[in-house]
Amino acid sequence: MKKLLTTLLVLCVAFTAVFAQGATEEKAFPTKDITLIVPWGAGGSSDLVGRRVTDEMAKIFGVNVSVVNTPGATGTVGMNNCLLKPHDGYTLIANATPHTHYAMGTAEWSPKDWDFMAAYYVPCLIAVRKDSPYKTFNDLYQALKNNPANTIKNSIAGIGSSGYNAVMVLSATDATMGKGLNTPYAGGADAIKALLAGEVDFTSQLSNEMIDLLRSGDLRALCALTAEDLNLEGVAKTIPSIKNFIPELGKSLPIGDAFGLMFPSDVPDATKAILEDAFVKACKTNSVVAFADEKGMVLMGATIAESNKLKDDAAVAIGFTLFDLGVAKRSPADLGYKRP
Repeated sequence: MKKLLTTLLVLCVAFTAVFAQGATEEKAFPTKDITLIVPWGAGGSSDLVGRRVTDEMAKIFGVNVSVVNTPGATGTVGMNNCLLKPHDGYTLIANATPHTHYAMGTAEWSPKDWDFMAAYYVPCLIAVRKDSPYKTFNDLYQALKNNPANTIKNSIAGIGSSGYNAVMVLSATDATMGKGLNTPYAGGADAIKALLAGEVDFTSQLSNEMIDLLRSGDLRALCALTAEDLNLEGVAKTIPSIKNFIPELGKSLPIGDAFGLMFPSDVPDATKAILEDAFVKACKTNSVVAFADEKGMVLMGATIAESNKLKDDAAVAIGFTLFDLGVAKRSPADLGYKRP
């Protein structure tokens, strides 16, 4: 009897140890703080969106999310830093769809190396200072048309950024749109500051990066790169679609970008599911919903599958356009993407 009790006691202790070990190993993600890398300067679209969404995700997870701005090389520096970290879900990226880096030859990774979660869609606008001589988009267009020396400057957030891609896509249909001198800056916020400072003549940037200045009247939007005229909350005048001036550009619209969070595509599936669930819930909070109207954006809160489709569609539409223009060094076909 004593021997039986001893055996049972040993088995109970062993079972308890195994159970405890399993519970430790299966403790749900996250068990520590998360790092969010923003591969652009503070105040731009990626920074604003990333901070707002991860603030809400941090509340859901019960851990801190520390934000690190790492601008450089059109977002490549920060993206590379993320890839050097363990692919365990504890390092995230706040960015737009990563569809041009591979095509432009600025990175060896491709869109397929990342999983994306889209929080907002943001349309591109073409805007000028309030004292600009260009009162309408047609004024700017005629100036560009008669500008053989490329003296009219456009501020962009780097080669391959949303504003740059917008001009390139438009110029594929109408060469006049490619006659401005694209002047790169460290991010969208810096591109807007350059316009205000008089360093450039216009900017092709995203609505959320200039919405406050449009409301104050310091900037004027000449047109929206949308299929229809655009109304933004707090902006007195309707912003006309660019196709009102150049109808043939309609086939290229809308032009903008989706912004959200990314992580390497080989993060464990179980961790992806937890991140996705928290992300979708965060995008339904009052703070994230209100931010859409506040910054002139369209709320998405898309799943990984939905967002990856957006990412791949952008890689096809923009990648092939840039390649055909002779701007991109590599074709999306190299990655298995098919022409539309």
